Amino acid sequence: MSIVATEIVFHKAATSNDLASNGGRIGTTIVTDGSLNNLFPNISSAERTAGKTRYRKMFLRNKNTGDLSIYSGEVWIGTRSLADDYYQLKAGNDSDVQSAAEAYTNWAGTGLLAGAAGSGESSIEVDFDTTTGVWEDARVHITDGVNSLDTYVVGAPSWIGNAATFSISGELGYNFSATTTIVSAIVYLGTVETSTSGWVDTSLSGTYDEATYPVVTYNVGTVTDSWTLTFTDATNFAVVGTNTGSVGAGDINTDFSPSNGSSYYLKIDKDGWGGAWALGDVVTFNTVHAGKAIWVKEVAPAGVASYSNNDVELEWRGESA
Repeated sequence: MSIVATEIVFHKAATSNDLASNGGRIGTTIVTDGSLNNLFPNISSAERTAGKTRYRKMFLRNKNTGDLSIYSGEVWIGTRSLADDYYQLKAGNDSDVQSAAEAYTNWAGTGLLAGAAGSGESSIEVDFDTTTGVWEDARVHITDGVNSLDTYVVGAPSWIGNAATFSISGELGYNFSATTTIVSAIVYLGTVETSTSGWVDTSLSGTYDEATYPVVTYNVGTVTDSWTLTFTDATNFAVVGTNTGSVGAGDINTDFSPSNGSSYYLKIDKDGWGGAWALGDVVTFNTVHAGKAIWVKEVAPAGVASYSNNDVELEWRGESA
């Protein structure tokens, strides 16, 4: 069975504030679809007067219980802000914080087609909210609400103020109207799946066949962490994650599957163990969760007017088996 939409969940980052430490690892709070202030707080009167740039980080999580992967994951801004603020997107990593995000470039923005563009044309002009939002080789999504297409920016865009003119790969396949056609730069997330890496052991005579019996990971339960497995005698061991802490003890004669809610952090197969392990032997390895980090930047220029019930929508897609 393929992945269904309800198995794709957005999580807030563990830290959500306006400080340099904002962001970091994935948190447990879900970004509720269609809920007011689900990611950003209201902009205060003082912030509107002075101007405010605010960052928030979230994670697209693949929670397919069949452990299927998402391939060619993408996200973009589907509807522009109704107010005079604007939003841009950028891919992050599992641990980056705001102080790093502030230095990122090529933030994906969104704008309106400045002039009508007919089928067969290969160059368009787009009015963005600011002097950035699209770049050479960027992938863009163009839609008027009925017809849509995806293409790439060919060459560096030519900017005059907030207006970018650029060539596209191929030609437009539809007639698009000015001011009602949205053009959005796409953030590519790639494959959204769990993974393991870096199995290293210190034993002189103990073995583990990680090629035949790799560490098993789970979309729902696996977290991003660095694990240390320490033998307490010839057969027993304890496992601790740098971030997670202790997940219990196991032995080489039993599959080790520490539970994490309705799923498991990982599984180490008993059939992989061989040789003679000893007290003090250590194994280290890494796991990565089935998620991708996305930074969202909100910019309210100085002097913007108040606007209640503003709404901005993000769209995403991906493929599965």
